[in-house]
Amino acid sequence: MYQAIAQAIIKSIMADEYPTKLPTEKVLMAQYNASRNTIRKAIDVVFRHGLLRRVQGSGNFIIKQPQNTKKVLNLSIGFDQSAMVEGGPLVSKVVTFDKVTADETLAQQGNIALGDEVYRVVRLRYLNDILYDLEESYFPRTVVPFLSSESVQQSIFAFLREAYGITGSTTENYVHQVRVDAQRAELIGCPDGDKTLCLEAINYLVNGTVFNFSRTFFVYPDLELYYHTENIDLQN
Repeated sequence: MYQAIAQAIIKSIMADEYPTKLPTEKVLMAQYNASRNTIRKAIDVVFRHGLLRRVQGSGNFIIKQPQNTKKVLNLSIGFDQSAMVEGGPLVSKVVTFDKVTADETLAQQGNIALGDEVYRVVRLRYLNDILYDLEESYFPRTVVPFLSSESVQQSIFAFLREAYGITGSTTENYVHQVRVDAQRAELIGCPDGDKTLCLEAINYLVNGTVFNFSRTFFVYPDLELYYHTENIDLQN
């Protein structure tokens, strides 16, 4: 339950419903009809996703983006980014939806076994009618038994959560610049060989099983990156 509350709070923050700080735990308990422990766990999730600054004795303050831009991708957000992008949600146009068998390249990319059957979803995603990214996602059928053509039009992670109770535990992200090949260049409307920012991600269940891996090519103009860390004192 706390994951759903955390997602609702994140959406409210992204919609600027809390201009300065979160309501008190008591107010959130009443709003979501939840226990104090559940609310605290939800707030912990929101904090770990880089949206809150805790001030002892004063509450949970909203971390503001730089005033000179709204084009920020928060790499600390582990929920489906199509619902969490500033000014979103993103609108998807499905290019490919099928089932494929993992070859050596896919097996290595997704940390899965060679020959595993996966759903493949290739989407162009738009923010306010401007192309935001090209997303290539894969879902092992050993974990995700069924995806429909309707489910991949919207938030796939929301579908997995509602249909199968699948929620991610950890994510490995790797950000780098790549040169796009001819096929991808045609989809995103750039010259063959152009460089773009690429995010490779692997999403794991709590038991360490991969339920999704993806490669996303960002083309939105002047996009900036943000991520959140917690300091660790290595001397103690």
